Amino acid sequence: MSATSKTTEEAKPEEMVDDVSNEPIAAPSPEAVDMNKLAELRAKSQAKQQEGKMAAKIVSKKDRSLALGVVGSGQAGSRLAEAFYKLGYDSVVVNTAMQDLKFIDIPDSNKLLLEYGLGGAAKETEIGRAAAESHRGEILQLVNEKLSSSQVNVLCLSLGGGSGAGSCETMVDLLTSLGKPLVVMTVLPMDTEDAQTKANALETLSKLTKLTQTKKVNNLIVVDNAKIEAIYQNVGQMEFYGIANKAIVDPIDIFNTLSSMPSAVKGLDPMEWGKLFTDGEGLTVYGELTVENFAEETAIAEAVVNNLNGNLLAGGFDLKQSRYVGVIITANKDVWAKIPSSSITYAMAMVNDQCGSPKGVFRGIYTVDSPEPVVKVYSMFTGLGLPDSRVDQLRKDTQALQQNVKGKDEARNLSLNLDTGTNETVSAAQKIKEKIAAKSSAFGKLVGGSVVDRRK
Repeated sequence: MSATSKTTEEAKPEEMVDDVSNEPIAAPSPEAVDMNKLAELRAKSQAKQQEGKMAAKIVSKKDRSLALGVVGSGQAGSRLAEAFYKLGYDSVVVNTAMQDLKFIDIPDSNKLLLEYGLGGAAKETEIGRAAAESHRGEILQLVNEKLSSSQVNVLCLSLGGGSGAGSCETMVDLLTSLGKPLVVMTVLPMDTEDAQTKANALETLSKLTKLTQTKKVNNLIVVDNAKIEAIYQNVGQMEFYGIANKAIVDPIDIFNTLSSMPSAVKGLDPMEWGKLFTDGEGLTVYGELTVENFAEETAIAEAVVNNLNGNLLAGGFDLKQSRYVGVIITANKDVWAKIPSSSITYAMAMVNDQCGSPKGVFRGIYTVDSPEPVVKVYSMFTGLGLPDSRVDQLRKDTQALQQNVKGKDEARNLSLNLDTGTNETVSAAQKIKEKIAAKSSAFGKLVGGSVVDRRK
């Protein structure tokens, strides 16, 4: 509809008037200013200035080697995606439960509810699979809109849940269709988890290893909540998952950030990081090691030998299977001044020995702005097989728990079978006799006798 106006006078020829005057321009009288409108304008001005500040923060992202697009599926996967988002990575999350999505601290436009049934998956992987399948189009649209600038996509999920684990094959299929390398980050359950969770973990890990063998998944990262729980055993229950998610995400960001930066000694360049992150053709595990007593020539090497496996975020791996190994060593300038130059040589020799001379060992030595007088060693091992000892333990736990559940079911069925102490055949015959007798009684004739026609 077009806008129209009416005039009360005929249009007159326009006159050109010289409005230049030497008289000062009078300020508007207070009566000419609407104070409410002035307040609104000031509020808008402040909001615009704040918007400009926020935009500046978003634009000034850290330099990184790879642009990662992160997809979180299920509650645990969404929490990991949230941790990536807080570091500045483009992230989206999907889940079957509205209440789980609600507390994920990313924009609502980056969330997708997979509406299915009552909501949630109750640890049933079939529900998670069906929900993802029924929303394939919406998932793909969300990823295309929010992660269009990514070079590598990262799918985060728990192995033991219903939504994340159940959706894994559908999510992998959708993400590989985009033609970008796909890294899957998975989480093994804690020791205290139930039988269903551990059974789901075995089933989902089996599916993902097959997808890795067929190269639909370019890198399968396995972290273990049981191992993280052991490392951070003094952390309270309410803080555990926040600490765990940070421990899982931070080393990835360290590698991705420092590999984009120059080093006065030796840098781990972006191409080496790209090989580590996308070309392992197997499973990956990584961790962080802090060395406080670093002055001795072999101190860092001894710390690597004694503590390397203990600080990885999953156990049971045979590091000698490693295809590629990445090591980043950081310290502040004051600490570096106290470290003998041969210390790094010894440390890298020990890493090489523990990994059985892999195809490539990439290292980076960096000076960082940190007040801590320590050396930090970040290590990553790719191209590994399954962590046999951990999987075996998980299998035994699952079988024991399932046997316990089966015993409870059998006991319950027995307790629901109430024995009245009478022979069922005799009891049935007796019931028929009692029924006949009841019908022939006076009360029986009153209740169930012939119908009396009382119509007049």
